[in-house]
Order: sequence, then C-alpha cells, then structure tokens
Amino acid sequence: MYARVAWVLTALTVLIAGADVWVTSAYRPLLSEEAVAVHGFPFVTAAVVGCSAMGALIVARWAQHPIGWLLCLIGFLSAISLLTEAYSVWVVTADGPGSRSLGGISGWIAALLGGQLSLAALAILFLVAPDGRLLSRRWRAAAVVALVGYVGYAGSLLTLSPTEFDIDRQEVGPLGSLLSVLGLPFIAAGLVAAMVSMVLRLRRSRGVPRQQLRLIALSAVFIALSFVHLIVVQLSNGGRQTWISSLPLFVSYFCLPLLFAVAVLRYRLFDLDLIINRAVVLALGTIFAGIGYTALVLAVASLLNTQTSGFWLSLLATALVALAFQPLRQRVVRLANRLAYGDRALPYEALSDYSRRLTEPPSPNALLPAVAEAAGRAVSARSSTAVLQVPGLVGISDVWPGPADGAPDSDGAPEYEVPVRQGGDTLGSIGVTMPKGRGLRPADEQLLRDLADQTALAFRNAAMEAELAEHVAALDRTTEALAESRRRIIAADDAARRRLESAISRDVLSHLQLMPERLSRLSVAKSGSTATDELEQLVDETNAALESLRVLTQGLFPTQLARAGLARALSSHLARNGQAVTVHFEPSADRRFPARVEAAAYFACIEAVRAGSMGARIDLRVVAAELVVQIRGHARDRIDVQAIVDRVEAAGGRLSLDEAGLLSVSIPVDAGEPTRL
Repeated sequence: MYARVAWVLTALTVLIAGADVWVTSAYRPLLSEEAVAVHGFPFVTAAVVGCSAMGALIVARWAQHPIGWLLCLIGFLSAISLLTEAYSVWVVTADGPGSRSLGGISGWIAALLGGQLSLAALAILFLVAPDGRLLSRRWRAAAVVALVGYVGYAGSLLTLSPTEFDIDRQEVGPLGSLLSVLGLPFIAAGLVAAMVSMVLRLRRSRGVPRQQLRLIALSAVFIALSFVHLIVVQLSNGGRQTWISSLPLFVSYFCLPLLFAVAVLRYRLFDLDLIINRAVVLALGTIFAGIGYTALVLAVASLLNTQTSGFWLSLLATALVALAFQPLRQRVVRLANRLAYGDRALPYEALSDYSRRLTEPPSPNALLPAVAEAAGRAVSARSSTAVLQVPGLVGISDVWPGPADGAPDSDGAPEYEVPVRQGGDTLGSIGVTMPKGRGLRPADEQLLRDLADQTALAFRNAAMEAELAEHVAALDRTTEALAESRRRIIAADDAARRRLESAISRDVLSHLQLMPERLSRLSVAKSGSTATDELEQLVDETNAALESLRVLTQGLFPTQLARAGLARALSSHLARNGQAVTVHFEPSADRRFPARVEAAAYFACIEAVRAGSMGARIDLRVVAAELVVQIRGHARDRIDVQAIVDRVEAAGGRLSLDEAGLLSVSIPVDAGEPTRL
C-alpha cells in the first residue's frame, strides 16, 4: 500500500511537471535565458520528477523509510510550486488567461511551497541520512530549528494578501519583515547543523554506512559549491540571475535525488574519496575567494572612488586574496582530508609527513616510535608495533599508542605484519592490530609495504648505530672491568706486602734483632764452656730464622710445586701448617700439569682453606680436558672469593659457588704459559 501511494505521488508529479512545461512554453521559449536561468528548465523540472521517482523506489523497498517519503513529498510539492510560479508569471507579466487575483494566488502558493520549504526539507534529509534515524536524540533540535525557520517564513507570507501577491516584488509589513528575518536564519542554522551531523557520521562510520554517507556528502558539496558560484557571479554582474550563475545549482539539484537513491539502494559504484576531497577544497577555496574578492573590491572602490580602473582593481584584489589564502591552505586541505577519509585522513600524506621526519636520521629510540605511529595512523589501526633487529642483540621494539596515551598494554603479536627488508637482509618488521570487526584492506597493505620500503634505509642506519652503541658499551664495560681488576691487583699486592712484612717481623726478626749485641759480647768473652753454650744458642736461633724464611718463601711460591707437582706441594703445605683438611686426588689428577694450571689450582686451594676451615675436604679430578677442584667445608665468610676468581680466570678457568657452600674450580689442562712477545 505504501509503495502504491508513493507511485501515485510520482505520477502526479510527472503530470504537474508536464503542465509546468506547457505553461512555460506558452509565454516564453523553453531554451530562453529566462526559462533556463530563472525558472530552471529543464534541470529543476527533471529534479522534481527525479526526487519523486527515487523516493518511490526507496519506499518500494523499505515502506517506512523517511528518506523515501521526504523525497516523494519534496518532488510533489516542488512540482506544484513550479506550475503555480509559471502560471503566475504568465498571468501577471504576459497577460495569460485568468484574473489578476488568480495569478497572485498562484504566485503566493509558489512562494509558500518553493525554495525555503525545499531547504528545510534538505536539512531534515541530511540529518537522517542514510538510515532514516537521527545521530542521537539531541539532534531533534536541529530539525525543529529548520521547521521553525520555515514556519517563520510562511508566517511572513501570511501577512500578505494572496490576491495581490507579486512573485517578483514582495512588499511585506513590519511583522512580515520580522518573521522573514527570523525565518531565513533559522533555516540556515538547521542546514549548518545538518552538515555538522553528517560530518560526524562520516568520521565515525565504517563499512556500508560510510559508503552511503560519501555519496550524500558529495551531493551536499555539489549544492554548496553551486550556491557559492551563484553568489559570486551575481555579485560580479549586479545581482542579475543568468544561466551561467544558475546552471550549476540546477544541475546539483538534479543530481541530489540520484545520489540519495544510490546511497540508500546501492553503494558500491565509485570510490568517491578523491572527488569529495577535491570538491571540499574547491568549495572552501571558492568561498574564501568570493568573499575576499567582493570585500576588497568594494572596500578599495569606496576608498579610491573612480580613480582606479576596474581591470587593475580586480587584478589587485585577486592577488591579495591569493596571498591571504596561502596560510589557510594547509588547514583547508587537512579539513578536506578528514571529511573525505575519516580517521585515516589522506594515507600518503602520513607517508609524506613521515618522510619529512626522517630528513635527519633519528636514533633507534626516536625512530621506532615514529614508525609505529606513522603505520598506526595511516591505516587507522588500534595499535601498531615497530621492531628493529640488531645482530647479536635482542630485537628492539616500540608500540603505538603507548600506555601514556591511554592504550592498554598488550603482549600479543600484531594481527598483520610486514617485514622491513633491504636487499636480502631482514632489518625488522612493522605490525598493526586493527579495531574489532575491521580488516586490513588491500590498499592499506600496500601502504604498509610502502612504509616498510621507505623505512628500510633508516632501519639499516639505526641497526648500525645500535650495534655500534653496543660495541661501545661493551668496551666501556671491559675498560671498567680492567680498571677494577687493576684496583684489585694493587690492593692484593699491598695486602701481600703487609702480610710478608708482618711475618718477617714476627718470625725472622725476632731471632736476629739481638744477634749483633750478643756477638759483640761473645767476641770479648773468654773462651770456655760459657762461650760454647752462647755460640750454640746463636746457631740455633740462626737456623730458626732460616727455617722461618724458608716457610715464608714456600708460602709465596713453593719450590716444591715446580719440582714435585701439585699433589705433593699441596699435601706438604697442609701437613706443615697442621690443618685438618682431607685431600683426595683421583688417578686422572695425580700427574703433572702445565705450571700455570698447577699454580692456579694450588693457590685457589690455599686461599679457600686459609683460616677457620677445619674439617674441609678437597677433591681433584680431570673431566673433559679440565682439572676440576671441588672444596667443601671451607669458611665461606673468611675467604676472598674475588681473589680466587681473578687467579682462576687468568688461567682460562671458571669458578662456581652454590648455596650449599660447594666451591668448584674448572681449569683447562692445556692452558699453558702465555706467549711472550
């Protein structure tokens, strides 16, 4: 039933439009400037028929779709306005059939159902497009504003007498002027609000709704451009409506129902991003140029009166407007990109901006965040990751947006990943994770590949810089280790000197300090048994001093170690010092080793059981070409572990100390004396 009503309205619209053509042809040629520029034939006629027909098509598919019914009513009422306008002009200006009162009433009806009603209906159309629902409940206010504006305009017409109405000269009283002044701004405000609503929908939409909104936005851009063109041309020709000024507006009005119908019924016809983008730039540029040109021409003309010719005045105004527009051009392009591409903006503009950021080679800490951000913004990803692979190091990575930007931390791998290669080397990767319900389009994949190609050289430089920084850090660590080792060697040397001095003073000098005085007394003493006893006592003390010196020298580097080997030197030292330490040599370890290996093992054992190590045990064996020394029961808190580490590592070995107190030393048995240059 709904579809039948819509098709009946369409049929009536066609009949009324045909009657309009017949009436118009009765008093003027159809292709005259008045018929084309003022009355809008044939474009407005075709537009009203198209609105009704496209609305009927939508209603036939969705019976209660508001856009379908709005298009049907716009077409039907606009056709009535065209017919009554044509008849009124015929009667009033061309002495057509009928009384003057009938002609005035026809003109009054034409004004009531004319452009202002169509503008208010367009505001509602843009508010509910493309699904027939408002963006939210609060946008009802925008529809109410547009309707109030039309009611105000209609109220101004109600103050006039319909029988004396002249469509070309409308003289309204104070009340009518007030209503008209209030009505038109309200309609304009409703249209502006509708445009804002559509822009918000376009930015938030995805998939099918976005495809539909692009077509509707294109129709709005065409109409806006046409109005700007009409205003600019009429300002330049004294306000006269010619076919040059009116034709773009009529063509845009003709295209509007087609684009609306395509948006609702079918959306996969054209990729209109670029058209919308360039149209918005052209519209904003034209508006700026028209307003600026007109203001400058009027201002300069009023200041200079008639002293400057029209040509030079126009040339000066054009140059000034062009110069003034340049600072705004970048913002206008950015706005057009946002309207046409939504959150993605212009993808390759992101690449261009990223290229400008790479003019100075950044460090890895600055490069990876820039790459991740460029990739994420270019394809409107939920998150993005940039990974740099450096030989010999763990991969360096960065994620956008980071926790500081309000994004949650995510340890998962990205959904889509593109390798960064240069030649045959893989330098890293760029990965993105798209929002839920949205995949990566082929154009986005190509964009990521282009970004990876563009980033390859920067990744190569960053990898070399990171590798060099790691080498420098390793050299710094080595230098610090050498400095620390030097400090330990000096400290150990000082400690050894102090111990040696203390041992000599205690064990040797105690026997020798009084010897000169006693020898002096002996030289003057008489011979006899007393001298003999004194001499024997001196010999005993001298032997004790020599024995003490022998013990000290054996503690420094025992000659028995070089002469008899590790097993006998170690056993002899422990027995001489009376330490209760058990030493066990497996058959594989009871043999000679290189001097450096024996010295390292000997002094490691001596240091480990130096003091407080009663009941310790030392096991020595050869395992896989290494001399393994295991020491248990040592006084862990009294030994200098670092001194043992230094001595063992100097022989190419290693040391380990577990929680149970087992100290293990492993020294390669082929670690001979270092080569002297």
